[in-house]
Amino acid sequence: MKNMKGQAAMEYLMTYGWAILAIVLVIAALIFMNPFRAPEVCLFEQAGFTCNEPPPQLYVDQGGNLMMNVKMWNQVGQPITVRNVLCTSAPGSEVPAAAANHAVDANNYQLQTGASFQAGGDNSNMGSIPCVDSLGNAIKSSSGQEFRGKLVVWYNYANDIDPSVKHQIKANVISKVAG
Repeated sequence: MKNMKGQAAMEYLMTYGWAILAIVLVIAALIFMNPFRAPEVCLFEQAGFTCNEPPPQLYVDQGGNLMMNVKMWNQVGQPITVRNVLCTSAPGSEVPAAAANHAVDANNYQLQTGASFQAGGDNSNMGSIPCVDSLGNAIKSSSGQEFRGKLVVWYNYANDIDPSVKHQIKANVISKVAG
């Protein structure tokens, strides 16, 4: 009778070899797809406004300050006048006055129903929006970091009695800082 030890060893190695190869392939696929990262999101707290098509772009300027390009759509059902726009990492539901003082003037842009308003980038209605913390300080960032904050827009309806009283809408923004 022949000695079958070599065959048993080869069967053992083949069985566990395929299992190890399958595990390595699954780990490589998970690393490549990165399903655990947060999705890029821009979601307003009230219906009638959207800012997720396309998602906001966050980038770092030459000074290391975080900047935002965003496109906002008016789906309220009536025209609005965009007054100011702010990008902030301030926590909570209220925007601190120190941060609100750094809101960018939108030049009273008239936004019709179904139309879009763009801050930053090509064909923009105004420049990019600098992002500030709750104290009004510029946020320093670097490429690849994740930003979690808010886009705040102050606006008026066309039929507001007193245009000095502005409406405020906030969107939660989660995005990765581009290079």
